[in-house]
Amino acid sequence: MYIFQVHHYIKPDQVETYKASVLENARKTVLEPGVIRFDVFQDSADPTHFSLFEVYQDLAARDAHLTTEHFLMWKDVYLATQARKGNGDEFIALFPEEGDWKKTN
Repeated sequence: MYIFQVHHYIKPDQVETYKASVLENARKTVLEPGVIRFDVFQDSADPTHFSLFEVYQDLAARDAHLTTEHFLMWKDVYLATQARKGNGDEFIALFPEEGDWKKTN
């Protein structure tokens, strides 16, 4: 299982543009084979800060996601709306164990 969490920092006047694009990407991403979860969060204290929590069956599923049309369209919007470069972290699951994860769609 491959888990990735990323933080995005968006220009204040571009929040709604980014939000529409990231939600469209998320709705299509959860339909992809090998995607277990794809959660999008907006910071309640800082509405320009977003976090994506992505869980894939394996790295191949993540790599396939990065080639989809909806991801590439989202990426263009993200690059145009970002206030500063975000950061991401990779994780392994400790609990629940891999076989206990359930697909969200």
